[in-house]
Amino acid sequence: MTPKERFMNQLEGKGADITPVGCTTTYGVVDIMKKVGAERPLADTDPQAMATLALGYVEAGFEWCKAMGWDITAVSEVMGCTLGEPKIDLQKFVKEHPFSESLDGLEYPENIFEKGRFPAYKEQFRILKEKLGDEVAVFGETEGAWTAACNLVGTEQFMKWTFKEVDKVQQVIDLTKEVIIDVVNWSFDQGADYYVLAEPSSGPALMSPRTWKKFVQPMMTDIVAKVKGPIVLHICANTDLIIPMMCETGVAGISIEEKADMKKAAEVANDKGVKVFGNVATATTLFMGTAEDCYKEAIASLENGCHFLTPGCGIAPGSPLENVQQLRKARDDYFKAA
Repeated sequence: MTPKERFMNQLEGKGADITPVGCTTTYGVVDIMKKVGAERPLADTDPQAMATLALGYVEAGFEWCKAMGWDITAVSEVMGCTLGEPKIDLQKFVKEHPFSESLDGLEYPENIFEKGRFPAYKEQFRILKEKLGDEVAVFGETEGAWTAACNLVGTEQFMKWTFKEVDKVQQVIDLTKEVIIDVVNWSFDQGADYYVLAEPSSGPALMSPRTWKKFVQPMMTDIVAKVKGPIVLHICANTDLIIPMMCETGVAGISIEEKADMKKAAEVANDKGVKVFGNVATATTLFMGTAEDCYKEAIASLENGCHFLTPGCGIAPGSPLENVQQLRKARDDYFKAA
């Protein structure tokens, strides 16, 4: 069984001989950059450097590969957001929100795939598919439609609108949803095997489950219904209260942090035919913990029923590579002992 066969069989509910291990958000770790010779900021814009760093999944002990760069701002950028410049240990980030005062001028960007980093992503996909063929799964990732909307307007302002300016909220997400559907389908046309929509701005730390059900669930359900391949939905923080709704959108998988209860999430997801990615802590364990801490937490995720053993979120750039490698070690040891 190839790594891709194992991954896709697991995602499609056909089962796998062992739990796949990898990262389904971002793994732009400084130690990996230096080891493979592809460092940010070049690795944020140059397709060859992007591909070289993506192929660093092997150094991490992972079993699938990421395309489309190392942050979740690409859609927001082509829709008008100004980005801050990255450093080796700092991703690109949204610096200015162009529609915080007015929605005048908010429209679908012309020639979207000729703008921003999409030409570089296209070439990165080509390089990765040429090198990996059908042996290894490759995924694309951007911010989701809700997070893109928050980036365009400003998160605080957009959350206020969910109470007082519902029509404006719907106007923005109807547009970002249209863009996201096209971006996801474009990625499948480039050879992506699945796609991650990262929605950190839709987490329970920022909105109630009731608001999530009103706005995000129908938006996500519509996106999933109109794309060409499997979607994995990543949401940060404690998602316990919205995990059933996340699973009801039609996604193939959900990606959760350590603050969420993996055991309960896996139970809910199993009932709904959805797979769970997670959930070794990134900001604490992988970044600041010992190798032993990382190993133990990875074993706990496996024991609690994760379908894919991954970090709970994007790996902090300064995380020691030895810590990251404990996920693979823990998985291998877990199945040897089984």
